[in-house]
Amino acid sequence: MPTTIKEETALKFEPVHLSDLTKITDLYFSQTEIKKESTNFEQPKLTKEFGFPIYKLVKEDLIIGYSYFTVNSSEEIIFNAIINPEYSFGDLESRFIDRSKQKYVSKKELDHKGMKNSITKMVDWLNWSR
Repeated sequence: MPTTIKEETALKFEPVHLSDLTKITDLYFSQTEIKKESTNFEQPKLTKEFGFPIYKLVKEDLIIGYSYFTVNSSEEIIFNAIINPEYSFGDLESRFIDRSKQKYVSKKELDHKGMKNSITKMVDWLNWSR
């Protein structure tokens, strides 16, 4: 009779708070083509592709991933996630995206224009505050 070993993880799924945004932007820069290194002491600017962070994956006290939404050129809302590959396994990213989308949509009515505006305001504020 085969024995199934169930992998236990200590990952927590939590809403993103303002105090998390520095760690989330660091994770974003480390996992995208945008280099955080800059010239003349200027930091690279976030763009609308950064999206609007909604949930985070936490292992112990470390944010290892976050989910976010963006609005594409066809005005469709796209949910996505960035997860540090050191901590990613199996279909974690797709399960994280699905859970984030399900939880976010269950609490809010999707307002495409408002969500697009939220992304713009978030990115502008983060660029201004860094």
